[in-house]
Amino acid sequence: MRGKDYQLLLRAEIQFRLSLPPDQQFSRPESGLVRTLYDCPLVTVGPNGQRCRVVVATHPAGPKKHRVGVERDGMVYELFLTALPQEAFTVADVVALYLHRGGFEKALSDEDSKVA
Repeated sequence: MRGKDYQLLLRAEIQFRLSLPPDQQFSRPESGLVRTLYDCPLVTVGPNGQRCRVVVATHPAGPKKHRVGVERDGMVYELFLTALPQEAFTVADVVALYLHRGGFEKALSDEDSKVA
């Protein structure tokens, strides 16, 4: 899921991870936007202290206001939270699964509305 708790970016473990080289880059041909991806496993989040994998995606801010994420110092930061294991899914896999989910949601809703 996409995260909206951008206070996570202030956490020491996330700041440390962002200071290291990124894990991967991800781009979508239709937008041309290239996201730089950072994997932050086992971050404690939420009121119950649940541990999850946080993927931070960054890209330079453009002239237009961005629709999602938060802008800091000329960079846009987006958060993706998942339980998908690092051993099976790269950070690019996690972001691709989230961003491409709309491609099949319409097809699934069409199936749900068909009368048998």
